[in-house]
Amino acid sequence: MKKFFSIIVLAAIAISSQGQGLQRFFVDTPDSIMPYMKKLDREAMILSADPSKDTCSYMSILYGGNVSITHLSPELIVFHPSNTLTQEYAILPADNDSVFCVVSTYKAPEGESNVKIYDRNWSLLSTLNLTDKAKLARPDSISEARFEEICQTQEIKMVLASIDKKNTKQLNIEYSMPLMSSDEKKAFLPLILKTNLKWDGKTFN
Repeated sequence: MKKFFSIIVLAAIAISSQGQGLQRFFVDTPDSIMPYMKKLDREAMILSADPSKDTCSYMSILYGGNVSITHLSPELIVFHPSNTLTQEYAILPADNDSVFCVVSTYKAPEGESNVKIYDRNWSLLSTLNLTDKAKLARPDSISEARFEEICQTQEIKMVLASIDKKNTKQLNIEYSMPLMSSDEKKAFLPLILKTNLKWDGKTFN
């Protein structure tokens, strides 16, 4: 018991030494966003993490689930609360202070993401409208008429997003393909254009 308590104390000290950076932001995630995991558990995960491994940190939590961190750097944390949810935490430069981006991606089985920007106190600053930014493109192998036909028959509203691990000021997005048959997916897949949005200090464009 004393050993466990000592580990928790060390975790708090180690994370406090990071100031108000990304690790502190992750640990301070509000219960409304992460109700399944206690703050002390998040501190312990950060302390025990080994960034050199594919799975940096792993923990079994009270309700029988398993959580993991698969990427840990000063600029980006990739957290997996479950098999169907991934949360990416990134710190980004702003005019007067740093802000934080949280990308939440749900897969059941097709994926859909939402992107929110917060200040360091977890006050919501903005929510990115991904459907306005995702794009389709007509390959040379498809006629304009066929391209228009496919676009009109598939009203895609789901978009996948992910922070680029090599450049955390870049957000990679693409359309998802929900509720499609295998033939529909085969027709639609060549039209999906992977789009890279750049951080401009206020949002991704």
